[in-house]
Parts: sequence; structure tokens; C-alpha cells
Amino acid sequence: MKKNLNPSKVFSRISISFSMFIISFGMNAQTNVFDNVIAVSPNHTYLEAALLQQGLDVALKNNAATLTVFAPDDNAFLALATALGTNITGLLALPNLTDILTYHVLGTTVPASAVTNGAIVQPLSTTNTLKLTKTAGGSVYANQAKVTTADLTASNGVVHVLNGVLLPVETVADIAIDNGFSTLVTAVVTAELLPAVTNPFATLTVFAPTNTAFDNLAIALGVNLNGILALPQLADILLYHVLGTEVLSTQLVNGPVATLNGQNVTIDLTAGVKVNTSNVTLADLIATNGVVHVIDAVLLPSLASILDNEISDFTVYPNPTVETIYLKNSDATEYAIVNAIGSVVKSGKIVNNEISVSELQNGQYFIQITTNTNVSSTTKFVKQ
Repeated sequence: MKKNLNPSKVFSRISISFSMFIISFGMNAQTNVFDNVIAVSPNHTYLEAALLQQGLDVALKNNAATLTVFAPDDNAFLALATALGTNITGLLALPNLTDILTYHVLGTTVPASAVTNGAIVQPLSTTNTLKLTKTAGGSVYANQAKVTTADLTASNGVVHVLNGVLLPVETVADIAIDNGFSTLVTAVVTAELLPAVTNPFATLTVFAPTNTAFDNLAIALGVNLNGILALPQLADILLYHVLGTEVLSTQLVNGPVATLNGQNVTIDLTAGVKVNTSNVTLADLIATNGVVHVIDAVLLPSLASILDNEISDFTVYPNPTVETIYLKNSDATEYAIVNAIGSVVKSGKIVNNEISVSELQNGQYFIQITTNTNVSSTTKFVKQ
């Protein structure tokens, strides 16, 4: 006997089946960082082309992955082509293109809010690490490139747009990191200078103080390393250690050399190699973006400018001193005491040619005196 079908029940079953199909399709057609961020962006056509050519789009479409993609925009690729003296076709023909592209991808999801200043992270490329900067103003950098748009989210990760292409090359920052210059690295991170020293197209000469050099400076200032990192002149001090050109030890000559700080250091080759009063203990550590020379003391720009003043024949005693210094052969009326980084820590009128220094921290100081005819001169003393 033929069974009659109820049209309303048939329609109901069809509707349920269609709904289940839509739900199933939605679960399987999740968004991903390639299809739903990079491929639809009008500003990432070169990145999309490079990923497709190298077959890396497949990895970025994997919905089981957790990814962070630093995505250089088209202008970043054009700038790289110009820097390399080629064009986009030349970039796509680079033999290490896959390595460059995977250098932009982390295997975890890291939103901009989770980036910490100075973080060193391993991307999918194992050729080098990425160095992240988070400025006090909230800007985020990967190596030298700034994140211009952050947190473009997808089901399998997040995309941060960059204004530069990252290259997995060894920079002067890597030399400092890999060779135990931990205090220098911490200072560079604190001063937010990592983007400058990780720029692969810079040409730098870095005079790199050892950890012991920073320890000695801390002792001279009567502070600890945190006190040095808190110095308002920290960036200026560090930039005083960097030249804007690559100068090998064989190319150094006697005399002043301009630094990125704006002041000069003085090279002295009469007995070994000296930079101001520091000694070069190891030379010519070569990086892609410059050279590093190791020195045994921290260079102090403000101190250098103080010493440019005329040194008179006045003296202070006792030296070292504990509580009071006395001026000899002086007709000075005013004084300023300056610490080793050039900050005035005490000043005033001179009475009876004596000045109390009992409240000063132990360390090295310079006293600058001025006569009633506005003649200035400087000498050094030690508080202990």
C-alpha cells in the first residue's frame, strides 16, 4: 500500500537539513589570516604574491594554527626593492624569500597589548630572532619596522601591518645580544633604541662598553645599574657610543669623530686604540649593518663637554675628600658641582674658599668655578 506524504512534514525536514548544512558550512569556513586579512587587503598585493609563489598561503590558511603575522605593506616592499637596487620581480626571485617571509610569522597569537618592550621572540624562520619594542607611548616595532595597524584578527591568529620588511640578518644588536653585553642591551631596550640598531640598512660603528664598564660607572656615580637605566640622559649617552658610518679599526685615525649624539669622541692611536679615555679591547666584530668595537669604559658626552672648558691652575684639597673641599689659588665667587654624566648636583656662592660635599654620593665629580670677571675653569675631585 502506497504511503501518502504530508507536504508540511516534508518541508519541515528540508528546512532542518538546510539549516544543519548552513551551520556545518559555517563551522568549516572559518576565517584565516591569509584569506580574510592579507588577500583582501588592497595594501598587501606584493606580500600576497610572495606567499602564493612560495606556497606559504597554505600554512596561513590552517585553522588549527595559532599565528601572528607581521605584514609589510606594498610601500614597504617597494622600499626594500629600492634599497636592494632591484624591483618587485627581483624581490620575488630572491633565493632566501621563504626564509624572509617566515621571519615575519610567529607560531603563537600575540596581540599588540601583549607585546613587551625588549622581547626577543623566535619566528617560524630559525635564522634569527625578532626583537620587539613597545614604547612608552604605546607604539610597537618589530626590529626596525613600526606597526602601523595592529590586531587584525582572524580565526587562527592576528595580523599586524608593518611599514618595513624584516630581514633575518645579523645586526649590531645581535652581536651585543649574542656576546654577553647584557647591560648594554638592557640600556638600549630601556632607551627604546632597538629599532635603530636593528635596521638592516643602517651603517653603524658601535663602541660597546662591557658589563664591567657599566658596573664601574655605577660605582663612580654612587648608584646601581637601575640608577643608570633611570638616567634622563640615557639615550644621549648611548648615542654617544655610535657613529653613523662603518669604521673598521684599520680605518680609525687620530682626532675627533662625530657621533649620533651630536658631540665628538676623540680617537687616540698612540698606544693601542683609545676612544676618549676608554680602551678598545676587541675590535671589528662585523655585522650586516656595521661594526662593533668593545671598550672598557662608558663614554660620557656631558663629561666630554665639561672638559672642553679651560682647566685653570686652581686645585681642591683634600682629594679624595669626605665632607669638605677647599679651593687653593682661586678667586672664584660661584661654583657648580657636576657628576660624571654632566648633571649639576650642587651649586652656589663660595664662602671662605670652602664647600661642603658631605651630602654627595661617593664617586667622581667635577667642580666648575666662576670668578667675578666670568672666567670659568674646571677640576676633578673624588668624594668617598
